[in-house]
Amino acid sequence: MNNVDGKANSPAADQNSVPNKADVKYAKSVGGVAAPILAGFSFTTVVMVSVDADRYRWADAAILSLAVAAVAILVAVQCSKYVNEADSGCARWYGGLLISYHLGLVAMVLGLGFALGPLHVQGSPAAPRWAACIIAWGVSVGEFIAFCFGKRSLPQAFSLLFRKRA
Repeated sequence: MNNVDGKANSPAADQNSVPNKADVKYAKSVGGVAAPILAGFSFTTVVMVSVDADRYRWADAAILSLAVAAVAILVAVQCSKYVNEADSGCARWYGGLLISYHLGLVAMVLGLGFALGPLHVQGSPAAPRWAACIIAWGVSVGEFIAFCFGKRSLPQAFSLLFRKRA
């Protein structure tokens, strides 16, 4: 794309370049506020489920999902530190942030669903836990679909992460 003088625009000047101001703001908000809280929640829940594994229907699946979530969300925190507008090479960090953050969210809510599953299949005490379990899994699927087709999508994130350097 050329400007009025016929010279090529720099990626920072192009409104469609990544990361732009909105992307940097998103990265800072994810890495500075949301992700640390979610990672802490995931770690705490992993420990809680591990200590009383016999109280959970799918303790192993919950522990695995929540551990993946905690690690992925911590990766998102690390990636967010390197996203800025001044560095055109930071698009890969932004792609890594998107992938790890959304993978962490999906895994966290999926693990929460596994942790909420009731021990006993039937009975009135089990009904609310089944409802909560199904809601958590539904949110996990919804987050995955939103990430696949939303504004900050999975294909965009992979293309940023694996694009060739200029």
